[in-house]
This record gives sequence, structure tokens and C-alpha cells, in this order.
Amino acid sequence: MLEEKQQPVIKKALGENWEKLADIIKQHYDITPGKPSNMLIKGVMDEVYHSAIAKLFILPGRIFGALVPYKGKNIPTEVRNWTTSDNRKAMFWHRTLAFPGKPPVIFESRMEHIKDDEIIEYVRYGMGIRMRISVKDSALIFNSIGYVWQLGKIKIPIPTWAILGNAEIIEKAISDDQFFIDFQITHPLFGRTFAYSGVYSCSD
Repeated sequence: MLEEKQQPVIKKALGENWEKLADIIKQHYDITPGKPSNMLIKGVMDEVYHSAIAKLFILPGRIFGALVPYKGKNIPTEVRNWTTSDNRKAMFWHRTLAFPGKPPVIFESRMEHIKDDEIIEYVRYGMGIRMRISVKDSALIFNSIGYVWQLGKIKIPIPTWAILGNAEIIEKAISDDQFFIDFQITHPLFGRTFAYSGVYSCSD
């Protein structure tokens, strides 16, 4: 009975709206916490960007295992997602960005459903970003609603303006086997602070 209740993190948050997603987007997220499974996507980042003000957050961001310290164009990227039998909440992420002439940049996180349409994506040491998700024109939309720092059982809320700003992620199909990711963080005072975009496909 318990196994029947297990659902992919994004499917659980979207509810009936899951069926409105393009098939390739559903394929990307169709792995279920509590069951061992893997998903690999590969692609090229058209752009990886951070502003001058964002440089102030790069070092602390890397301590927490977040952000990307370099800028560039046409960056080969591999993203591995997986779930395990011993964790019934999380979908895990392992991103590898290959900047020319530099060591690979690794960005790891885990994503959990919290309630209704809300998820949290955690990086190292309990730092996370709260996001609401929705579907528009078969695309998956993530919108940040604040950051959080979890220390044991305590969650300390951090407003988006106190770090880089408000994040929006859009994943939309561009063909039956490819999708486009656009990630933008915009600060209410400093404008665009961090961004990346690129085309990906699911890999066997």
C-alpha cells in the first residue's frame, strides 16, 4: 500500500497538472523517491552568466555547494538525477559543467516536496531554495518564494532579496526528445545576477 503512494517529487507537487506537461519533461522527472532509479540528461549551456554583484556570493555559494564560479558560452553539461530505496522524500541532482581549460564544476543538490505545489531544493549544510511549480503551455515553471537554512529541526527563512534575488526556471519541450532550460535570478535592486540556459536530451 505504501509503494502505491510513492510518486515522483514533481508529479506529487503538480497533482493533476502533471498530465499537462510535455512528454519529454515528464520523462526527465519520472523517477520516484523510495525506489532506486536513475536519469541522465546531456546538453550544452548556451550561456552561463553571473553579474559583478553576484561575485560576492560565489565563494560562500561554493562552500554550500551551489552556484557556478565561471562564465562562458557553449558549455557541455551533464546532469544525473537519481532516487534511492532508503530515501522516500528526495530526488538527487549531480550537475557537471565542463568549462574549457578548467576543472569540471560539480553542483549537487536534492529536491523534496513540501506541501501542495511547493518544493525545496537543498544544497550542502541545509541551505535551500523554496519554489512553487506550475505548468504553462506544457512547460514546467519554477518560481522561488524564499530561501531557507535548515539547522536540525529548525528552518530559518531568508528572503530572496537578501541573497541573489528571485529565481525562475522554465523547462519546455522543443522537440519530442529535446527540451530547453532557462534559469534566471533577478534581484529587485541589482537586476539580473545569475543565469544559464541550454538544450538537453535524456540519455540512456
